[in-house]
Amino acid sequence: LVAPSDNGVTKISNFHPRIVFCQPSLNDFMACDKKVWVAVRNRLISLFMAAGDEDDVIEPNPSLQNNLPLQSNSMHLLENTLYHLPATIGDYTDFYSSREHATNVGIMFRGKDNALQPNWLHMPIGYHGRSSSIFPSLSTSRGSSVGSGKMSTIRRPCGQLQIDASDPTKGSTYGPCKLMDFELEVAFFVGGPTNRDEPPTADNKEPIGKPLTLDEAANRIFGYVLMNDWSARDIQKWEYVPLGPFTAKNFATTISTWVVTSMALDPFRCETSAGKQGGDDLKMNDDAEELNVGKGDPTPLDYLKDPNYGSYDVNLTVSLQPSNTQKTTKVCQSNLKHMYWSSVQQLVHHSVTGCPMRAGDLLASGTISGKEQHNFGSMLELSWKGSREIILDGAEGSKEVRKFLKDGDAVIMEGCCRKEGIGRVGFGQCSARILPAIPFPYEVEEKIVQAATATQPTPKFTNFKLYGFWRSSCTWRVRIALAAKEIPYEIVPIYLFSKEQMIDDYTAKNHMQQVPTLEFNDENDTIVRITQSLAIIEFLDSAFADRGGMILPLEPIARAKAKEIAEIVNSGIQPLQNLSTIQTLDSMAAQQGNPDEGVGKKFAKEAIEKGLSILEDKISRLHAADRKAGPFAVGSFGPTIADICLVPQFYNGRRFGIEVERICPTIVQIENACKNHPWFRAVLPDMQRSIDSKK
Repeated sequence: LVAPSDNGVTKISNFHPRIVFCQPSLNDFMACDKKVWVAVRNRLISLFMAAGDEDDVIEPNPSLQNNLPLQSNSMHLLENTLYHLPATIGDYTDFYSSREHATNVGIMFRGKDNALQPNWLHMPIGYHGRSSSIFPSLSTSRGSSVGSGKMSTIRRPCGQLQIDASDPTKGSTYGPCKLMDFELEVAFFVGGPTNRDEPPTADNKEPIGKPLTLDEAANRIFGYVLMNDWSARDIQKWEYVPLGPFTAKNFATTISTWVVTSMALDPFRCETSAGKQGGDDLKMNDDAEELNVGKGDPTPLDYLKDPNYGSYDVNLTVSLQPSNTQKTTKVCQSNLKHMYWSSVQQLVHHSVTGCPMRAGDLLASGTISGKEQHNFGSMLELSWKGSREIILDGAEGSKEVRKFLKDGDAVIMEGCCRKEGIGRVGFGQCSARILPAIPFPYEVEEKIVQAATATQPTPKFTNFKLYGFWRSSCTWRVRIALAAKEIPYEIVPIYLFSKEQMIDDYTAKNHMQQVPTLEFNDENDTIVRITQSLAIIEFLDSAFADRGGMILPLEPIARAKAKEIAEIVNSGIQPLQNLSTIQTLDSMAAQQGNPDEGVGKKFAKEAIEKGLSILEDKISRLHAADRKAGPFAVGSFGPTIADICLVPQFYNGRRFGIEVERICPTIVQIENACKNHPWFRAVLPDMQRSIDSKK
């Protein structure tokens, strides 16, 4: 880097590379002006690449390639390298800047109408973290390996836990965290000289800070790293009011050790998922549909109003690896563009009070989540507050179930940018494995610890009864929804062939003399009955929003697509195959002297085949338009109301002799994915038949 003298680096005034690069950290280099960062980066590029020819073919620089002594002195094998933090981190701030993540958490804890706090759209929200517990990824030889690197470790924390999840007045107990979580984040190192209001003097050596402008802040971002800001959700629940998280977040933060400079990311600039902040402009998507972007959102104040507002197209993934296997399971695919407040805006707002920002300070994005379930950047969201199972690959073909993280689990975060004509820029890996908590010195009854880690409030609705027939596709849909929400219920069989649906006692419960009927007690112990399967499913999804998977997607277009598929089944196919429809057609045929007793079934078969063909075309087009779609009908992470309606209808298609494998290959794949999903496994119709028979 420092020779020859005409390399463009040593010519920079007041920059002494032999001093700067002999330090044990990058702080002195980060403190330089951006022009120094650019010059050093260009020098590094020139060392490894010769000048390209007219075709821009990249060739190795022979002066380095052929200089074996220089290579031996200056280059080191990764397997022999110990990873350190890139800088001595003075101060660490964690923001909360992904709108999708903030909305998800708000829905879980405050409901859909109050998901975002009133101030959230006006400024970047953040809190000051603890820099002493920031650890480098792949820094120790303990634990098993992931890929070719060495696995870092962090320890499960102990702390205060709320005794009763629904009643904070009962106080707390002490014990190990049971709701251990990761948070997918990207952080940046501050660089450049400290923002001063006036130069230091002999009497006043400490900087007096001044606010940074947007342009100044853009030149103060040195580079980016991946971050896992570990969280103890149960400890956080008890302590976060009124000042926010404290011990739930101060025990461990893991970052990747390779800093990707802001210059390297410039070719990958893109819009954020918000498109713009404030205003009523319209944005066109790939299907030429109009989407309101920022409509109704407040316009940022002038000091935050960035004419270059945007983010970077950085693909981010999170995989989990149980301790008993080398297999990893990808549980999250997100992107840095899912940010409402940009890095520049975060830095500007941090300094708006005159806070001095020093080289080596670390500012983090907060959890980065997208709109769909497979984009969620924490276990809190993926399991929807502990109410949905996440299935992992285990040892020897077995499956592991997670809602939060267990001891021995490894969390592996990776990120990269790709663009045609530019290539790939990688962030390396941010990974660590969880060690058990240090035994705590107090005797605590296990039942108290279990109660303290409960995530579900006392239910408002109880004593569920489902009146239905084992082979009824509408009843089956409701059984799937009840399984999705993990709601216990009593089955009351109604035998349609025996016309039990027409008995006075049942007719009083369901005037249409149909199945299903869901009966339960409300909070006043009043009996409530709901009929019609889709109405029941929407009630369960809304009333138990804090439990189980989201049956109806949050994102408006995905939600509409899922309901569209469900309605095609519910309104366009299912009524035409009903027993009452078949019997009516057979009766009419007999009255007209038609001896064929199969008129009704023939009509039903033709209706089912036509409907399934239309659905196959619609869903296959939906998947072709979105490379992230599948294996479920809408979105890749989990099933929705669309799948809940499709699977029973597919069963009926086979029952009526339709060659579903031939005409519906896409839906067959969806059916196979559903068969292995916990919502569907325990409620197959043949299993229900045996239960009904016993009753």
